[in-house]
Amino acid sequence: MAPSPTPAPRVTWLEHTGSTQDHVLAAAAEQPDRWPHLSAAATLDQRTGHGRRGRGWTTPPGTALAVSVVLRPDLDLEHYTWVTLVVAAATSGELQARGVPAQVKWPNDVLAEDGRKLCGILASVLPDRSGLVLGLGLNLDFGAGGPPVETATSVAEWVPAGTLPAAQELLDAVLTALSASLEAFGRAIRERPGEVDGKHPAAADVVRQVATLGTKVTLHLPDGSTLAGTARALGSGGTLLVEPADRGKMDTAVPGATRRGELLEVSAADVVHLRR
Repeated sequence: MAPSPTPAPRVTWLEHTGSTQDHVLAAAAEQPDRWPHLSAAATLDQRTGHGRRGRGWTTPPGTALAVSVVLRPDLDLEHYTWVTLVVAAATSGELQARGVPAQVKWPNDVLAEDGRKLCGILASVLPDRSGLVLGLGLNLDFGAGGPPVETATSVAEWVPAGTLPAAQELLDAVLTALSASLEAFGRAIRERPGEVDGKHPAAADVVRQVATLGTKVTLHLPDGSTLAGTARALGSGGTLLVEPADRGKMDTAVPGATRRGELLEVSAADVVHLRR
């Protein structure tokens, strides 16, 4: 039997909202049947957006695309930890296809080649665990005034003048790309069941896009401590495997890190890229 066709993205555009993530989480929890796979809410004027660890995320109206999309992938719950990386890789690839030198910074950012941030991604599991809501904030064009912070950039800075795609066109392309990437990821797992780490065929596209790998990094761990070293690989579930610069770290307990052979495994951290 031929596989069922992938549903087309269904996007509700909002004139403005506090947070697309809050909007979709509440709506999908209340009326799940009305929020199937690839249903989304988007706006160019998000006023109280969320970043990782409860941080705020705001941009001037009209300068960035904020979207939250319901994902109900054909994946076991144990593989949901990969979704953010799969989506980040798909977004990076779509931007590259449009001439933007994009790359992924573990675990959830898309950067330009100069290290400035183009896009942030946040995932929340639905209360009934039937899927996730994936929030994505993509900087489109900060205009003559430039970015609000020096660590940010926009798509407009990297494409020829007059060629910036319309927000709806770019969103449709990103949603189509991430849907295809999630399908391919799930198919690869079904073909080779078991633990999924960076060596698994399902993770190949992610590994190609993650610029963190092979880079000297400083990790800011959830307890406030730091870990310096070189990012070597992706572990089970999309964790980051780091070779510490201080080998003495291997013999002491590092909060938020687990020893895996000669590497330390980290599942959550803010990463600063230093150099390759």
